[in-house]
Amino acid sequence: METIIVKPERSWLARNWGWLVAAAFVLFLSFVAAILLFVFGLIKNSDAAKLAIKTAESNPALAEQIGQPMKIGWLVTGNIEVTPDTGSAELSIPVSGPKGSGTIYAEAHKHAGIWHLELLQFGKASSNERLNLLPAETAKPNTTQW
Repeated sequence: METIIVKPERSWLARNWGWLVAAAFVLFLSFVAAILLFVFGLIKNSDAAKLAIKTAESNPALAEQIGQPMKIGWLVTGNIEVTPDTGSAELSIPVSGPKGSGTIYAEAHKHAGIWHLELLQFGKASSNERLNLLPAETAKPNTTQW
């Protein structure tokens, strides 16, 4: 007589735990990425960043350095503190063009509800030199080079 051993069927969780862990990990990474994209998007679309980008785009010396069309990178970083009437911002804005790439550095303050650029410089990726992008009438006399 032959003995037949019947093993109980494993539960769904026991059969698929690896896929479940992988799916949870991908979901967690997607959540973190969504939060980061949201935060970087808020910084890039802030009034201070828009002012810095608009001012930089109108600078012919920057156009000569990196060429046209100028593209703004998606990873705009920095610090922004703002209330309805006052605020401050320190930003690093990656830019590129057909001739090269680099970073726009901006410092701005908001007084009486209006943003004013106090520093706007461009640094090429391969150089420590900085190009002042502020119009002559708004530039501070002593801009520092790093």
